[in-house]
Amino acid sequence: MNFKQLEIFKTIMDTGSTIAAAAELGLSQSAISRQLAALEEEIGRELFLRDKGRLVPRPEAHLLVGEVDEVADSVAKLRNKIGDIRTGVFGEALIRIAFPHSLTTTMLPPLVARFKADHPRVTVEILSGPYDAIERMVRNRVADLGFVRLPTEEHSFDARSLFQSGTTCVMPFDHPLAAKEAITVNDLARNDLILLGRQRINRNELEHELRRIVPSYRCSLEVHSVETACACAAQGLGIAIVPSLIAAFFRNEATVMRPFLPDKVADYGIITLSGAPLSWTAEAFIEILRRGVPSLDDRSL
Repeated sequence: MNFKQLEIFKTIMDTGSTIAAAAELGLSQSAISRQLAALEEEIGRELFLRDKGRLVPRPEAHLLVGEVDEVADSVAKLRNKIGDIRTGVFGEALIRIAFPHSLTTTMLPPLVARFKADHPRVTVEILSGPYDAIERMVRNRVADLGFVRLPTEEHSFDARSLFQSGTTCVMPFDHPLAAKEAITVNDLARNDLILLGRQRINRNELEHELRRIVPSYRCSLEVHSVETACACAAQGLGIAIVPSLIAAFFRNEATVMRPFLPDKVADYGIITLSGAPLSWTAEAFIEILRRGVPSLDDRSL
């Protein structure tokens, strides 16, 4: 006995004939008759009296149809639930994503809009902070996934690399170095610099290189977001050294951006807690983020 046979039996009971049942189910009349015969053979009793081409339900058929209705309702609910899981709209689903603040106001909103169009009933909680804070959020299960520069400070995460980016110098449009096509470490001597947060691997590497070539370099401002660094550069407070990936979102008439040489390409991607599988909806969001990467290339990162 299978559900198709029960579905055909119920449809015959509802419509009164194999012809009408075949039309409703989109099957041939012969297929309907074969399935009904197989069901009756398995039960060991005829469920219908054949009378001049008509099917007259026997009492056993009326007894059985109530149970079949319950099975059909349960299967319909199961199919709906499977569909909800497949599309990510089941229950009150929630995914928590942690991104650098500069990306939560630029790259992230259109990606979330694209995700919500496919998963309208999923709640998205957006958290923000510097990379070390994002790592803590994921480690402490405050966030399901986080966007960071790779490799991470710790090694307790599963990491998925998404794309790469170089380094950019941002300065006022009338700065003397704006005439150069690219900026080297030597060019930064006697210039105020705007640097991103301390105690990160990339910051330590940059400062080591600066001290080696330009011992007198000056860190005028220390900030904790690329957006802040670019805004300060626009006010003439120094030259911001920032990731090209994020700086591209803050182009404006007050500043110019020049590649920083020698360029050190960095990986960026998503981290999740090691050994903790993601929900299908979280995986769907990562896939949308991955598909959104080509549009970033248009910004000449």
